[in-house]
Amino acid sequence: MSSARLMTASLDDNFSLSRLPAEMLAKSAAMTPGRRQQWRAGRALLAEALSVFCGCETLPELLISAQGKPFFADTSLPHFSLSHSKNHLQLLLCPAGEAGGDAEQMRPRVRYLDVAREAFSETEYQWLMEQAEPQTGFWQLWCLREAWLKQQGGSVWQMDRICLDPALKSFTSEPETNCRLWFLADGPVMRALALPAEVSEPEEYAFNAASGDFIPQASRPWSSFSSR
Repeated sequence: MSSARLMTASLDDNFSLSRLPAEMLAKSAAMTPGRRQQWRAGRALLAEALSVFCGCETLPELLISAQGKPFFADTSLPHFSLSHSKNHLQLLLCPAGEAGGDAEQMRPRVRYLDVAREAFSETEYQWLMEQAEPQTGFWQLWCLREAWLKQQGGSVWQMDRICLDPALKSFTSEPETNCRLWFLADGPVMRALALPAEVSEPEEYAFNAASGDFIPQASRPWSSFSSR
C-alpha cells in the first residue's frame, strides 16, 4: 500500500524561518502575534519537511483551490494538511492524493452535548451517550469530521456532509469519497486523518527543532473507518 507521513511538533519549537520566502514573511507581519506564530510555525514545519523528504531548499509556491485549500503549484510535490490545537502542531504529507488531518487537545467543553446534538447524527449521538467517557467520544467524532472536511476543502459549517457509524467503524458522505479515516488518542490530543483508501496508516515522525531532523516514531494502534 501507499503511505503517508505524519509529523508532530510544538508551536513553542524554535523554528527557523530561513526556508520561507520573503513575501510570505511580509504577509504575516500584519497578523496578531498569536496568529503570526501559528501561521509561521506551520509553514516553517512544512518547509523543513519538504527539504528533508523532497529536497526543496525553500518552501515551494503555494496556490489556493476554489474550495480554499492550499496546495503546491508543482504537482509533483505531495498533498499536505496542517493542523494545530493549543501548542500541538501536526503536518500530514500524502503523495498519493488529497489528504486532511486534524489535531484537537481534548479539553472540557461545558456544552459539548449541545454541540453534538446539533452537529452529529442521531446514530452518533446515541453512541456518544453510551460511552464511559462521552467527552473523549465527542473529540473522536469531531476530529474525524474535521479531517474529512479538510481533505475536501470544506469548513466546520458543513459537518452534515458526513455521517459516522462508530459501532461499525464506517461512514457515508456527500459527495461519496474513496477514502479511509484514521484516528488515535495520543495522550491529551485526539488525532484524525482522511487519506485515500489505498493508503495505509501513517509513518510517524517527531520534529527535532534543535537539529531540524524528523525522528521516526514507533508504530501506534491507529483505528480506521471505511467508506460504505
